[in-house]
Amino acid sequence: MTATLIGAAEQANIAHDAVIRVFWNKEQQIFDWRSPLEPTDLFHYWWMAHALDCLVDAFERDQQMVHCARAKALLESVRKRNQALGFSNWHNEFYDDMQWMALACLRAFDSWQDEYFLEISQSLWADIRLGWSDICGGGIAWKKTQLDYKNTPANAPAAILAARLFQRFGQQSDWHWAQKIFTWLEQHLLSKDGLVWDGMNRTGAMQTDKNWLFTYNFGTMIGAALELKRPDIAKKVFYATLEYLTDTQKILPDEGNGDGGLFKGIFIRYVTPLALEHAAIADWLRHNAHSCWQILESNNQIAGTTWTQSAQSPTDLSNALSGLMLLEAQAKLERQNR
Repeated sequence: MTATLIGAAEQANIAHDAVIRVFWNKEQQIFDWRSPLEPTDLFHYWWMAHALDCLVDAFERDQQMVHCARAKALLESVRKRNQALGFSNWHNEFYDDMQWMALACLRAFDSWQDEYFLEISQSLWADIRLGWSDICGGGIAWKKTQLDYKNTPANAPAAILAARLFQRFGQQSDWHWAQKIFTWLEQHLLSKDGLVWDGMNRTGAMQTDKNWLFTYNFGTMIGAALELKRPDIAKKVFYATLEYLTDTQKILPDEGNGDGGLFKGIFIRYVTPLALEHAAIADWLRHNAHSCWQILESNNQIAGTTWTQSAQSPTDLSNALSGLMLLEAQAKLERQNR
């Protein structure tokens, strides 16, 4: 079985099935955070949001309702875990985490037209807006216990969410929020040459973390720029990513296990609309997908920290999801070109 004989949709299907086989916990109806699972029963709330996004990806590809049923079961398990930690339903201490869940639930609503998903998304959005303040000149805080720290992770996804809510329901207040958040990002955390800085005032000294360059932030800035009709910024950030964050073969970097494992997949998700419009960017995405698939073929179809080497055991769900997001993006390109 070789990559040349298998289309992008089939590659994505194989990778999706592998993630379900290896990480889906049938008893608890939630994704395990690591395989083999260690005794520590960690709960990564925001990883579950991206797992939900991947279930929506799979439905867009194959139209099978099993993905909707699994999504509902997952969200119910997340709610129970969250409540056990002292939070209300799907709400959380971290504004960026709630944004990811709200974005995934909004996509789920788009796919299945089930009010259950929309109610979660809108409830989270109401809470997220409370994180805005004039500290640092504006912006949404990273978490509720550190309201003076503002960063890209807590603002770029929020701008995407607000813009998408406006597109779907036409509330001018949502468009105002999208513009306000994006303007703050552009003024405070985007350099003239397209570098996306992580945040400001993390230590309370009003300093900007310019040495932290993550694919996660570049990707969400691209996504926000596209939603705000700023393709010039989106393309500038994309080419800055190629210059500063990829290796000599233009493959996205190894950003480790844990949360960092999701960063490349998030970048791919938000650069995909650019790839759908620009052949050169589409070719770059396929180049990364080809590298990843060559590894997955010989590695139980599960991605590790890098798309150029086999995954090491134990393997984190975060890395597996990033590899899956890459192959689902390639499948989307294939569907457009039919």
